[in-house]
Amino acid sequence: MAQTSALKLTDDIKKEIGQHFIFGFHGPSPFSGRGTDILTLIGPGYWAGNVIFMKRNVLEPEHAVSSERERAEVLASYIAGLQQHARDSGQILGLGIGTDQEGGLVSAFSANGVATLFPGAMAMASISEDLTFSDDLPSKSSPNFTEAIYAAQGVELNMLGVNWAFAPVADVNSERENPVIGVRSFGDDPERVAQHVLSSCKGLTSAGVAPSVKHFPGHGDTRVDSHIGLPRVYKEWAHNPDGSGLENIELVPFRRLTEKIQYDKNSFKDNESDMITVMTGHMSLPLVTGKADESASLSATVTTGILRERIKGLGFDGVVVTDCLEMDAIARTREDLMKGQQCQISDQGIDTDYGPDSIDKADRGKEWKGGPGIEEGAVLALEAGADIVMICHTFEKQKAAVQHVWSAVETGRFPLDKLRESTKRVAKWKKALGLEWNLYGERGGWNQDAWDQIKACNTALSLAAYKRTIVCLKRGEMLDPQKKIVVFTPAMERYNLAVDDAEGVLRTKGGAIRNTTGSYFLSFVDAIKKSVSSTRHVVFSQQDIDGQYVVQPEEQVIYTLRNADRSTWQLRGLERILRSAQERVVVVSSCTPYDLIGFQDELRAKDSYLACNEYTKPALEAVKRVIFGEETATGKMPVRVAIM
Repeated sequence: MAQTSALKLTDDIKKEIGQHFIFGFHGPSPFSGRGTDILTLIGPGYWAGNVIFMKRNVLEPEHAVSSERERAEVLASYIAGLQQHARDSGQILGLGIGTDQEGGLVSAFSANGVATLFPGAMAMASISEDLTFSDDLPSKSSPNFTEAIYAAQGVELNMLGVNWAFAPVADVNSERENPVIGVRSFGDDPERVAQHVLSSCKGLTSAGVAPSVKHFPGHGDTRVDSHIGLPRVYKEWAHNPDGSGLENIELVPFRRLTEKIQYDKNSFKDNESDMITVMTGHMSLPLVTGKADESASLSATVTTGILRERIKGLGFDGVVVTDCLEMDAIARTREDLMKGQQCQISDQGIDTDYGPDSIDKADRGKEWKGGPGIEEGAVLALEAGADIVMICHTFEKQKAAVQHVWSAVETGRFPLDKLRESTKRVAKWKKALGLEWNLYGERGGWNQDAWDQIKACNTALSLAAYKRTIVCLKRGEMLDPQKKIVVFTPAMERYNLAVDDAEGVLRTKGGAIRNTTGSYFLSFVDAIKKSVSSTRHVVFSQQDIDGQYVVQPEEQVIYTLRNADRSTWQLRGLERILRSAQERVVVVSSCTPYDLIGFQDELRAKDSYLACNEYTKPALEAVKRVIFGEETATGKMPVRVAIM
């Protein structure tokens, strides 16, 4: 029944509204400094029902000296403390505690080695289906690597108190220039991506952790990062003969999952399917909604129509959460865009880059007019059919968004009966996770011995997985560890004082900064030096002069690329190397595998080309073992790239 007059907001209604938000906080502890903002948000007054832990919360505080084992126990105690605070504040159900733990490059709880780092999606999908499990794998592993890996991640997260993983990525990476998905995707074949998504969900739910399948309806065919702009996908909601519809590519992984949930009761045990959530993304579908500037995450046509509708849509009746509303696709308003053009400072959004990366030059539509802002975005998302709104960064914006929803409920703009329909979905989901207080109270305390055993088992699984992820895209001659080596690694293009200056700065003898590389590339070089002591390291950038690329006659070369299909200056350096190197050259694609498209013919017969699909420490160490013949590259690329 529709409301006919203003509604008086009671504390019970405010508690109900609080269930529809997930908030982040700053600092390494929620019980000190800026971190205490989250206590305000989940406590009396706001009663936020969900919290996201980000990498910044997992990292050690400055000058801390505790081990990764000790940090794990501390984090578990923080999460338990937040749950107790929520209970003491009168919340009816426990907190949803979420995190980005996709594997690979997006693995918040693997910071500082707290949780085991496993391969990301594209690396995982590179593991050949022809291989079988062998004695180097834990005896309890699943015969499916993806399911086994996500189950292992889930066990660790569950033990820490995390019950919600914002994974797996269901985006089909059909656009190789995609700036935000890339190796986070399981590939460019929709059906294969669907298989991995289903396996991921089975693994997580078996460990009692809720998956959040993202980014609906699909972020794979975009050339704008929604952190800094609004991507537009010009496709119809149809299965077209020419393969151009959303049902041909983007929706396939999501539809296959919902089909399993609805029609195959053997896919998930007991109430595990009730744990599964879907995350909506910030991209527009002009041919579906008729609105070029309306994000899918704020569109009833997308969230209620495509995702929830049972006849033509996917029929998903579980919890829907938005991607973070502080991403510029939502947060940056028309006024903010005007300020950016006038070089004024804006307090909206999480990115300060107003440059060309926020615009798709091939976009056939009109110029983007900006998003609705965070507070209005929260109401629009809930009106569209989302159940939980994510706001990760700014305390004042988090409070203002809740207050804006209060107002929408109070005035009848967002009807109370619609709120309560959504609340039922959230409650059903939380009960599936065992977040009723009487059940949650049965969780035991921290068990260090059990944690150590789990980590040892998962470390073995991770090692076994990573060594199977390396793909040989051109098979030439590998390197001789008895000869000298020079390793070239690219400088990081986005210089980050908070990370790179602390972890990865190479300096001249006089102490001046020479070039900046990531800590992962430094660890790669260190691993090589353990096999070849006479190893020289060169960090190259687009500002370097030709002299930087001098190779001594007796030196073998490892030339590392990172997204060189976009940063083509890396290929110019490779051209110089190939002209001067007399010994063997091994080229390594450390991120997306599209680096040498159009450049393949430049490699000589004796040169090799390897890809590892992520520049993490274990992935690069696996590459090193292949380079020196300690392992064989058995992976198969899950995206279309010419094998030379």
